[in-house]
Amino acid sequence: MMDALFQDLRYAVRTLAKTPGFTLAAMLTLALGIGANTAIFTVVNSLLLTPLPYRQPDRLAILWESQSANPHGRNVVSPANYLDWKDRATSFADLAALTWSNITFTGDQSELVQGRAVTSNFFDLLGVAPERGRVFTAEEARPGGPRVILLGDGLWRRRFGGDPAIVGRAVSIAGGSAIVVGVMPPTLRPMPWGEEEYWEPFRLSASDRTRGGRYAMVVGRLRSGITYERAQAELSGIAHALEQEYPGFNTGWTVNLVSLTDQVVGPARRTLLMLMGAVALVLLIACANVANLLLGRAVGRQREIAVRTALGASRWRVARQVLVGSVLLSLAGGAAGCLLALWGVGLLVAARPSDVPRLAEVGVDARVLAATIAVSLIVGLACGLPTALGDATRAIASVLRSAGTRATAASASLRFRGGLVVGQVSLALVLLAGAGLLVRSLRKVAAVDPGFDPANLLTVSLDLPAGTYPDPARQAAFYSRLLERVHGLPGVEGAGAVSLLPLTGQNSATGFSVVGRPAPAPGQGPVADIRVADPDYFHAMRIPLRRGRTPTEADRPGSPPVVVVNETLARQTWPGEDPIGRRVKVNWIESSPEAEVIGVVGDVHSAGLDGDIRPTIYYPQAQRPSGSMWLVIRHAGDPATLTTAARAAVREIDRNLPVPDGLTMYARLVRSMSDRRYPMLLLSIFAGLAVLLSAVGLYGVLAYAVSQRTAEIGIRMALGAQVRDVVRLVVTQGLRVVALGIAIGLAGAVAATRVLRGLLYGVGATDPQTLLLVSLGLLGVAALAAYLPVRRATKVDPMVALRYE
Repeated sequence: MMDALFQDLRYAVRTLAKTPGFTLAAMLTLALGIGANTAIFTVVNSLLLTPLPYRQPDRLAILWESQSANPHGRNVVSPANYLDWKDRATSFADLAALTWSNITFTGDQSELVQGRAVTSNFFDLLGVAPERGRVFTAEEARPGGPRVILLGDGLWRRRFGGDPAIVGRAVSIAGGSAIVVGVMPPTLRPMPWGEEEYWEPFRLSASDRTRGGRYAMVVGRLRSGITYERAQAELSGIAHALEQEYPGFNTGWTVNLVSLTDQVVGPARRTLLMLMGAVALVLLIACANVANLLLGRAVGRQREIAVRTALGASRWRVARQVLVGSVLLSLAGGAAGCLLALWGVGLLVAARPSDVPRLAEVGVDARVLAATIAVSLIVGLACGLPTALGDATRAIASVLRSAGTRATAASASLRFRGGLVVGQVSLALVLLAGAGLLVRSLRKVAAVDPGFDPANLLTVSLDLPAGTYPDPARQAAFYSRLLERVHGLPGVEGAGAVSLLPLTGQNSATGFSVVGRPAPAPGQGPVADIRVADPDYFHAMRIPLRRGRTPTEADRPGSPPVVVVNETLARQTWPGEDPIGRRVKVNWIESSPEAEVIGVVGDVHSAGLDGDIRPTIYYPQAQRPSGSMWLVIRHAGDPATLTTAARAAVREIDRNLPVPDGLTMYARLVRSMSDRRYPMLLLSIFAGLAVLLSAVGLYGVLAYAVSQRTAEIGIRMALGAQVRDVVRLVVTQGLRVVALGIAIGLAGAVAATRVLRGLLYGVGATDPQTLLLVSLGLLGVAALAAYLPVRRATKVDPMVALRYE
């Protein structure tokens, strides 16, 4: 048995080597299909199938607060509520809290590093131990404890050269120093909503039992045997009890429990599964193409196969040789596909789409290679079966007899191959429809007015270290001096600062009340986003002033508190009334005095172009200074040159303050659409590949049909038929096949594109215009593919065509 198999293998190698053009075309077709599947499966394997690098990650969950009207919302947590959950919940082995932090390392080169403040039980809860040193002690986690930090592996290697003696050493930071107590392993990935490179203690005290704000995250480990449903039910009960105990703060709030895996990969799961479906369709089209090629070659070898069968070869032996050749071809295509997949995965990781997590962990492993080999074997069998079981391997006497019988066999083969083309066209149309919908949706999102002018606008983020700028007065003085210098830079047409820049994914919101109106019921009051802006921010962003005025230098500390509101807040809070002169009190700051509304500005899309406009309150930067601000600089020159000049202006004031690279507002606007842009781009690539393969398949079938009708074409032309008549005859035959494929594909597209609803904006999942355009486009490509072979045949001399048989 094995000897016969090796003989078949040697025969397959010789046969493929004799037809290098056929072999190369089939290999490339399979490489494209298998490579696309391998690339996407590599990402799916790393993100969805590989467990998170923690002890029993399936028992870990993130606890969010959410409003009762939106129980699946994910809002940050009040530390006071966390402490009560920790005391009362029995479904969890432990709960840990964390919040966002940053440190400015000083020395030869200053560097601002993002980190997390975590409770002392955080690492034990995750089941992660330091690579070097230790974690925080209970004493270090108490208020007033020593300043200690844990370094991430990347920060340790980048800034400290991987020095093993770093543990126990004090490192210089803005405002003092911190002792490094340990280095965490590289497998410790960031928690959701962060890119931390270090950790410090999250020091909670009795004062944190006071309900004053929501700004933390909570991670928990379920006890053995406890389900997520049971834990969620217990947390909902605790939230209801806290709502009764603290109605002013907790009314309308509940708890949303989300598994850590879902929290990390949830946003990307739908996109990845959609792309897996798309590349599977591409692979099916590639298989149909290769099956077509194999059938065409088998028909050409009918006489050879018939002679071998007549000499004693069994039908099984002939079929097995066909399958061995097909599998060998597929394995070679799979090997080439792996190389394409490595290149494709590298491009995806380099692109760093914001909605795809764990990109650093993406790579080809044994599971991916095993899956690729399995797919290659299945594809090889699938491509070879139609030939192995078809008439080409059955013909003996019929093939040796007459041309008429050959024509009959060729006609049967042609019908089957036409059926494969119908399948290819229908699958290609499904992909084209999905890509077309995403393209139209992205165009509609891009056409949304963001509420400001992103052209020629440079943005730079700054974060003043609390150790160097401990009080609001110093923070306000720094930004005042900096903006004065920036205004004087060449090419600057305007400059301002804001605490939270639109389209960056950052937000801060709280409730407020209107002075003079009855207090709303607990949990029923209005909510607004809160921003701090300097007087020139609105001018620099070109946010229009609708009524009143914006802050001026006169709105300084000690002067009456003022605020500016956006149109949405004014319309919702004072419908049909003039908001100027009205007073509001924001709950965000307990000691916040009443503030007068002095102006109404245009609405701005803060979260995303496809999101709803939220009510917004702007405080003057001089009255509510913030250490973290974004510079916005409108310019008429080169952004890179301006970034260098802005960095120099910062260092003139504080040479130890790190300044990250600037980014244009237009680039941020494009980045904010990445959750739509990357699926659209990939699906468009796959759709284009599908159309190309389908066109090649149609061309192959019609080229074969034309070759079988060469004598007929010669007779027609000898009897006076015009070239256009012959072209119309054959092209019409091809377009009938395509039209059937389009009809089937439209039905499939109507069903399949429903999965895109969450990615669409301003376009329905069954948008008639899109379906019509892609159908016409596919028909045009098919017409070209059908025209080329018949055009070549009509150039043959009729007498030569008549001697074809």
